[in-house]
Amino acid sequence: MNDEIKKILLEQGVDIVRFVDITCFPKEQTLGFEKAILFCIVLSKEYVTDIRNGKEIDYDNDEYLTKELKVEKLADWLADYIVQKGFQALSQSEESNLENGYVEQAYIDSELRQGISFLPIKAIARAGGLGFIGKSNLLVTEDYGSAFVMCSVLTDAPVIAENFPIVESKCGSCEACVVSCPANALLGNEWNISTGRESVVDVSKCACALTCMVYCPWTLKYAKGSTINS
Repeated sequence: MNDEIKKILLEQGVDIVRFVDITCFPKEQTLGFEKAILFCIVLSKEYVTDIRNGKEIDYDNDEYLTKELKVEKLADWLADYIVQKGFQALSQSEESNLENGYVEQAYIDSELRQGISFLPIKAIARAGGLGFIGKSNLLVTEDYGSAFVMCSVLTDAPVIAENFPIVESKCGSCEACVVSCPANALLGNEWNISTGRESVVDVSKCACALTCMVYCPWTLKYAKGSTINS
């Protein structure tokens, strides 16, 4: 079934597909599912360069938002496709998560007052060996930096899920994302599994300006072919 699903996603413009063993996470987060299908669509080099050069985000015609919506719709479609095959599946799109009460603790505490603890997609991506979580609180890969959008589907379908080596943080002393953030939302700390994002970012300040993404040396390496130290 891996090849079947991967072929479908690639035909829909997905760039990266991974089948991830998620048994390392608590069952209250995985809802008892043991596998996740993770997929990403890469942002264009031109988009990264334009935002880096100060181009304002056009919220009516923005590449990031358009591709983010696309991966979420694909996750909803894929979950339905798997269910029609006779298996269980849960899309991790925002719409699906809210509908199923599968939400982040911040939402549970402040708004819904109920729900199931959420398994972050970037945590699945990290478990899938795709990259590391940087000081930006974004997943950072060697090939694309953070210039991509991603979503996932949790499932019990008979796909072969892999255990991948964990990629440790490569931020080092770099704070390009921290100093570029116009909202001062980033705290300059390394992410770790015990403290999660709260030690990395003040989400109440984040304005989604994308500067943390486009100032990251790994993203610039992808967009411009520069070296990490440049």
